[in-house]
Amino acid sequence: MHKIKKYILKRLTLTPKARYSELKPKTVEGNLFMYHLKTLMREGYVSPENNRYHLTPKGKQFVDRISFKDFKERIQPKIVTILVIQNNKGEYLLYRRKRSPFIKHVGFPYGKIHLKEHLSEAVTRELKEKTGLETKLKHQGDVYISAYDETELVSHMLCHIFTGKNPTGTLLTDTSIGECFWGKIEDIPKIQLIPGATQIIRLIKKSRGHFFDEYFINVNEEN
Repeated sequence: MHKIKKYILKRLTLTPKARYSELKPKTVEGNLFMYHLKTLMREGYVSPENNRYHLTPKGKQFVDRISFKDFKERIQPKIVTILVIQNNKGEYLLYRRKRSPFIKHVGFPYGKIHLKEHLSEAVTRELKEKTGLETKLKHQGDVYISAYDETELVSHMLCHIFTGKNPTGTLLTDTSIGECFWGKIEDIPKIQLIPGATQIIRLIKKSRGHFFDEYFINVNEEN
């Protein structure tokens, strides 16, 4: 993929919508930049709307399966660990994402499992990287989540759900990929929640043992 196309997709991964002037590098000639922007539109990755550009569902699916650092596709399933952690006030450790496909949406801290990584290693690493905290974690269950933008698939995730309470350490409130904070899930408008957040809470509350469920969710609807 051409470096200008990569640049455009990276910019749109970090913002919901952007104007032409916000996307175009100052060192790139206008006609050359427009050629690559139109190519991305023809390929179905980018779409214009009210003088701004945004990722299409196909574009979101693409950036969701590549490494943001080197922009190469990761040939692996989207398998993640999700951390559902409470403090002694009954608040949940919540996470506001700074990247697509769920940019600015709020849910629980989660991250992809790396190849050759044990599940216990993955969840411990994600807890430290995303939050800076430590606590004893329990594998509570598994959830398969398919998120759609109307009829277009945006994200496919097999989620290993881990729970914990009263973590220790200093909370990383703001990183390059998200913001952590303590809060109550019911205080977040449902349309702003990452798909599956409310379903996971319900499963944890009603389950008496290890659970598994599957959800197909439209990101444009309250769930």
